[in-house]
Amino acid sequence: MKIGLYDPYLNTLGGGERYVLTVAEYLLSWGHQVDLFWSGPTDLIAKAAARFNLNLTNLSLVEDIFHSAPNRLELIEEFSTHHQSVLPDSLITHLRQFFKKVFITSGYDLIFYLSDGSLPFLFSRQKLIHFQVPFILPLSPKTRLLNRLKLLGHTTLVINSNFTAGFIKNTFPAHLAVVYPPVDIDKFSPATKENVILSVGRFDNILNAKRQDVLIDIFAHLTTHHPNLSWKLVLAGGSVDDPQKNSYLKLLHQKATGLNVEFLVNPDFDTLTNLYSHSAIYWHAAGFEVNQETHPQNTEHFGIVVVEAMASGCVPIVVNAGGLPEIVKHGTNGYLWSSVSEASDLTYNLISNPELQEQLRSNALSTCHKFSKQVFIQSFSQLIK
Repeated sequence: MKIGLYDPYLNTLGGGERYVLTVAEYLLSWGHQVDLFWSGPTDLIAKAAARFNLNLTNLSLVEDIFHSAPNRLELIEEFSTHHQSVLPDSLITHLRQFFKKVFITSGYDLIFYLSDGSLPFLFSRQKLIHFQVPFILPLSPKTRLLNRLKLLGHTTLVINSNFTAGFIKNTFPAHLAVVYPPVDIDKFSPATKENVILSVGRFDNILNAKRQDVLIDIFAHLTTHHPNLSWKLVLAGGSVDDPQKNSYLKLLHQKATGLNVEFLVNPDFDTLTNLYSHSAIYWHAAGFEVNQETHPQNTEHFGIVVVEAMASGCVPIVVNAGGLPEIVKHGTNGYLWSSVSEASDLTYNLISNPELQEQLRSNALSTCHKFSKQVFIQSFSQLIK
């Protein structure tokens, strides 16, 4: 088959990019022709392959026809504003771009498209549109009608969690399939555990912020109420900006003054996996104090790092929000919390009960396999016609 892939956020190399490029690797392994619509730096693909440990050798890069091409609604609106007999050059250019997109996409058997919250016009035989964020979009009747037109034909919306699906299904009337993101759990394994609580996440304060500030509050509460604990909190993650200029990171450093908190910024993969393997407990706070009915996009929509931690033998203690309860079952393979004091108390209960800690650790190691790369590929393969 001839298959096209598109990801508007490719240069971020985040979880969505791992998702899309894992699909590419799988399709390439079956001998399909796989084209990636991308007009940016070509060395990005090599970087992505190295970061995500993917074989993308035969992936073809083709012109990005989606980034600047207008959709049909834009064309109609522009056309309606012009009444002269001679069309303006801008409209002619847009018409050419639009029909170029029609011509090119109709030449594909399948297009897998990561959505930015909107629906594209695609003319391939089969359309798989991936949503990784639980958008709540106020849609006008005209937009709803256009969306129904865009969903005509063999279209499936591929969703990264049941949490996300719950919002998408109320916005877009189409067949939905939940396929959890691929986690390469074989890369992670437990080692001798140390008195370390770990959290991994980028150091910024946008969208679904990882809320390391809350984790520092929890650690402060824990150590204040139990001053004899010899435990350390390690906050690891990436910083797009120069760490010296990252204002949020500076704020965290100030907040952690006097506490046994260590920061690890932009660690390489080997350093990170080693840290995972020796840490005993994993904390996650993305989505804390978020009203997820009105702002679901500000939660953790799934939680790949939580699965990585579980595969490394860490016991997860995570906020009860977003897609995290689909991974962590309270009292079985970890704990869910809703307040700083609750997270602190659950952590101390685990620290003071080694047998319970081992039981939850064993359960976490067992249940993480349902989110493996192999399960992802099996689930995704069922969508292809």
